[in-house]
Amino acid sequence: MRWRFRDIKQMAPDLTADPETQRGTTVICHTLPSAVNTKMNYSRFLTRTSKNRQPSLIRELTNLLSTASPELVFMAGGLPNPQMFPFQAASVTLTDGRTLSIHPKLMTDCLQYGATPGYPALVKQLKELTQKIHAPPCWENSDLIVTAGSQDGLCKALEMMVNTGDYVVTQEPCYTGTLAIVLYINPNACNPTGVSFTEERRWEIYKIASEYNLIILEDDPYYFVQFGDMKDFPPSFLSMDTDGRVLRFDSFSKILSSGLRIGYVTGPKPLIERIVLHEQVSVLHAPAMSQVLVSELLKLWGMEDFFKHTHKVQDFYHKQRDAMLKAADTHLKGLCEWSVPTGGMFLWLKVSGVYDTWDMILERALTKNVILVPGKAFMCDTSAPSQYMRAAFSVVTPEAMDKGLSSLAELIREEIARQE
Repeated sequence: MRWRFRDIKQMAPDLTADPETQRGTTVICHTLPSAVNTKMNYSRFLTRTSKNRQPSLIRELTNLLSTASPELVFMAGGLPNPQMFPFQAASVTLTDGRTLSIHPKLMTDCLQYGATPGYPALVKQLKELTQKIHAPPCWENSDLIVTAGSQDGLCKALEMMVNTGDYVVTQEPCYTGTLAIVLYINPNACNPTGVSFTEERRWEIYKIASEYNLIILEDDPYYFVQFGDMKDFPPSFLSMDTDGRVLRFDSFSKILSSGLRIGYVTGPKPLIERIVLHEQVSVLHAPAMSQVLVSELLKLWGMEDFFKHTHKVQDFYHKQRDAMLKAADTHLKGLCEWSVPTGGMFLWLKVSGVYDTWDMILERALTKNVILVPGKAFMCDTSAPSQYMRAAFSVVTPEAMDKGLSSLAELIREEIARQE
């Protein structure tokens, strides 16, 4: 992973500098200098739009249903009558043969409007999981919201805090799906490089963030797809956060299902509150059926079986990585350079003899029946040439990896000859 890093200590005080010279490094926003804070003032991080958002009265009243007495006569919201829903019950078979039964009451929860912060049972479970894994120092002043995937939460957080012309620093390369919104970081098994920050690097970043009063956006969808013993995982920024300056984004996409669209954001209550208000006026809440399914699954599994499952997921992708490395060593040695991924689903390749992989991949790779993502798509400056490309090993069999990288090697040789 290459860093476009300009010393934050030098650049932070200069707010008049050209924004084009301020790109780089990690997901830290708003480079305004200040002394180390004893108390965070979150209002200074909010955009005007976010500050002006007011609670939706109907949404707030609907949220009351999760804790209200069964005797409450609710005539405040336009809830569709569940008697008119064509779905009554459901049964979901798990891969281990067990069954999740969605009885009629749960089916109503699946199909009806729900609380914006999330299905109460799931919110409780996620808070327990977060405390167990990260033990956040500022937990009493933290909160959590369930979102439609972690990228939904990330998008709302960025719109909450980033105005045009604001400074945001990030690593490069960077996940292309988020470059369409703004710059950010994956601390573990970064997409596309598969590289993780060391513990020392994390403390260095957190120290700088504290010194200059910055917010850290920790987007970590590959937390459970790190290779190695979980007890040896580097600490999360959330687990280091004694100031209340970390917003953490988690996802179930990589370990349960990407189609469920369930993620969650954890962080300081004043910031989570703003995301909740944004959720109220956008999607109302994350998919209710998905939330209930995840909650019932966690209830059935318990913590022990949940971690057994994540270990199984980790082991599967670890074997996939090794198969990809074997195929790369067989076919790409001398043509490409790569580092061994510490987690995730990708191998980041540098093609030594090719100036730019864009045309090679997008115009000629299909003739060889292989396709990757050209590296330029992950760069801050997408107009600059890039020798890199990303190969995903998540859904490809070892046999297909071998065939695909053999075809890629042939393509690269032809491209080198074309450039000579």
